[in-house]
Amino acid sequence: MRIIGKKYELHLNENTGSILSLISNNREFIKNGDKGRPLFTIRFRDREGKAIDLTALDAKQSYSGKLSEEINFYYKQLGIYEIDVEVKVNCPYNDALIYWNLSVVNQSDLIIEWIDFPDIVVPNDLTATGGSSKIVWPAMEGALIEDVTIREQGWLKYKETGYPSRGWEGIYPGPCPTQFMAYYNEQGGLYIGAHDEQANVKSIEFREYDDGVRLQFRLFAEGFGRGTYRMNYPMVLGVFQGDWCDAASLYRDWYQSSTARKAPKLEHNPDIPQWLLDSPVIVTYPVRGTKDVGNMDPNEYFPYSNAIPDLKRLSKAFDSKVMALLMHWEGTAPWAPPYVWPPFGGEEIFKHFVDQMHEEGHLVGLYGSGIAWTNESLLVPEYNKQAQLEAENLKEIMCAPPEGEIPFSLICGGGQRWGYDMCPTNDFVTKTVSNEVKHILDSGCDYIQYFDQNLGGLSYLCFNEKHGHPPGPGKWQKEAMIHLYQHLRELVEESGRKVLIGCEAAAAEPFIPDLLFNDMRFNINLWVGTPIPLYQFVYHEYVNNFMGNQNTVGSSIDLNRSPNNILWRTAYSFNAGDMMTVVLREHGNIHWDWGTEWTESLPDQDHIMNLIHNLNGWRTGFAKPYLVFGRMEKPLALLCEQIETIYMQDGHQLNNPSLLTSLWRSSGDQLAQLIVNYTPNRQSGVIFSEERAGTTTDIITSVDGSQMIQKRFSEQGQLSVEVEPLSAIMLML
Repeated sequence: MRIIGKKYELHLNENTGSILSLISNNREFIKNGDKGRPLFTIRFRDREGKAIDLTALDAKQSYSGKLSEEINFYYKQLGIYEIDVEVKVNCPYNDALIYWNLSVVNQSDLIIEWIDFPDIVVPNDLTATGGSSKIVWPAMEGALIEDVTIREQGWLKYKETGYPSRGWEGIYPGPCPTQFMAYYNEQGGLYIGAHDEQANVKSIEFREYDDGVRLQFRLFAEGFGRGTYRMNYPMVLGVFQGDWCDAASLYRDWYQSSTARKAPKLEHNPDIPQWLLDSPVIVTYPVRGTKDVGNMDPNEYFPYSNAIPDLKRLSKAFDSKVMALLMHWEGTAPWAPPYVWPPFGGEEIFKHFVDQMHEEGHLVGLYGSGIAWTNESLLVPEYNKQAQLEAENLKEIMCAPPEGEIPFSLICGGGQRWGYDMCPTNDFVTKTVSNEVKHILDSGCDYIQYFDQNLGGLSYLCFNEKHGHPPGPGKWQKEAMIHLYQHLRELVEESGRKVLIGCEAAAAEPFIPDLLFNDMRFNINLWVGTPIPLYQFVYHEYVNNFMGNQNTVGSSIDLNRSPNNILWRTAYSFNAGDMMTVVLREHGNIHWDWGTEWTESLPDQDHIMNLIHNLNGWRTGFAKPYLVFGRMEKPLALLCEQIETIYMQDGHQLNNPSLLTSLWRSSGDQLAQLIVNYTPNRQSGVIFSEERAGTTTDIITSVDGSQMIQKRFSEQGQLSVEVEPLSAIMLML
């Protein structure tokens, strides 16, 4: 069956619906072969929890019907079960997008765990194979994949989503905050997205498949049983021209026009405190020990007020207010949720520190560990909650797999603690978390990252319907977390202060209204490819986040061979519109990241402090309407004369341009392109724009906008720029 649209040609098997070919601009996007792959795979489970996978090719009978621009495929009796499936494909001729929907009529005793649909395998002509293609993966704020083997060599290699979860994977809405992927090169691109206003839970993954790459969308259907299950949104497959920015624009256009749950834009959000708009530099450090594991004796930053001289010195160096974001402050044990209060050393000395910081015009935030349960701390052995677990029968509220015993959580499991993941539908979770957060609010803290380890703000999968939720994972998880967040928002309102709650990694799409300041984790994508600011491109008008503690950098990057990596990472965050972060080791020295041994050689302190001083001057000065309130757009192309190589621990290299650039549109509709030199040497580059050939542009060279030069694009549309070391310029467009 051949469907010809204005911008594509689609070939489907007329009986099975298998996608055989999708061509646009003389480019084939599908690598399925003549037979094709099943259009869908559905994982069912029997009442004992055993998995049964059925596909479109398992239907006893399948056929299709076409009416105008809509095609219907019918699948009668999957395998031996009384299960029928209908797929609708809507192909508007003038649209570059194709809309797919699926419904299941289930008259069996099986329940639906997930629906994998539509099955897409693209050619593996990525740059690592000698081709020029790239894959866009939205997890951990966004990554460009040019070599699928990099992921498979490390701890982040593909693993089928299930329970227990390792955390860092393509779960939406969670560590994967956005629901689209793309595959493109200079000839054109393939877009695949879920235009789902209800933010149903999904697995959004990529993996090597034979000689292609699978782009995988799996909808978790809550364990739906007998009856008719209908997807309440379309899967969207289509073609586009351009790069990842153009693919992200397709998704953003849908998101902004949809009824999906959103926060007010930052400029108009009454929940935003003034301090966030002042862009403090985040300074994070432990008050016990030196890293996530090992000795937990108090360090030089305890008592808490001991850190104030170093914080004041850094504030002066940055010419900025700072937020002290504390780790290992819990009086229970470090990273031992759900209990965190009282602070280590007692409430009085902690409150004294908070008051001193406020008197100096600075801020205080605290890390938490989310909605997990600690049976036994491995950092503070005397902290053990096994007796409470048994006395209150709390194992009954823990997340459970579809079959077998409830396992220990993999999150921090075996390193910091042994314990479980709590299911948020239980009242115990809401009451316990609310009680802990209420104590922190009473202490005067400005920011509470209670949901560290609830990556993106989501709970972990659970199959125990005795909790009152459906028997499989799904949108109830999102709804339960929003219910919890709304309780906390009420507590914040009662406090009379504008305190922000946050999580680890960017807040996933439906949680942005509740989690308005978060610990970004773009550096995790160093294990799979090249980080890109996809999240900021889609959502920056609604939420500003901070660079984060960069945990795992020392494991992924060869620090000694790549001394400028901290400058690149800091500039990356600034260029993406996020606030900058430093991690301290002893004597107030800035360290590479959280988790690297304090015995490692230090980064160049002058370089990193000068870079932050200069860049935060832009963020709080002339660039504020763009970097705080603006919307990211696709930048004009920039070619640098120099490449900065970052050497990775696994042997591959990340070759970054010496100048970073991003384009921003202010709420007043003014465009400005930022160009950042994160190196300690002057850098040159060329901006390309055929449409601006022969025109003159203003280049702002000072953070307050008082210094400007004018330069003219050549008749070929080229503009040469120079940027001083550790600084930035802005082109007014």
